[in-house]
Amino acid sequence: MQHEQMKRGIVVDGRESQVRVRFDDNDQMISGWLDVAQRSTAGMKVFTRPKPGSQVVCLMDANREAGVVLGAVYSDADPAPTGYEGTVHFEMPDGSTVIWEGGTLSINHASGVVLSIAGGKLVVQGDLQVQGNVTVTGQSTLANTSINGIIQVGD
Repeated sequence: MQHEQMKRGIVVDGRESQVRVRFDDNDQMISGWLDVAQRSTAGMKVFTRPKPGSQVVCLMDANREAGVVLGAVYSDADPAPTGYEGTVHFEMPDGSTVIWEGGTLSINHASGVVLSIAGGKLVVQGDLQVQGNVTVTGQSTLANTSINGIIQVGD
């Protein structure tokens, strides 16, 4: 691409790893199908495609006929999630989240189940079903649990 231009636009449609983008500063022109740049495509694959309505930054040729979407950007209409420096935050369309923040990993599923790992502990809020063997080393508390249909009663 000669004479490339950085352009902001709004995603209007998506398919596989491509999107079409509307450029408001160019009479609402809608691009052809643009590839969306990804963090990795071989070996460990990472894939996200901005959904319609997302504001994106594109690198376009001078005629805006060919280009690539470099990524989505937050805006006043769609602000970034709160967090500290170094926070990693994934939010899915159903409201489920995966957040790593300051040594704590938490998974909040839309079903209401919450997993958190912090301070050497794994905490599960919600029902836990284990399929396979469980080995416990050290002291354990099984009060008010059911194992093979037998309810464990404790203080």
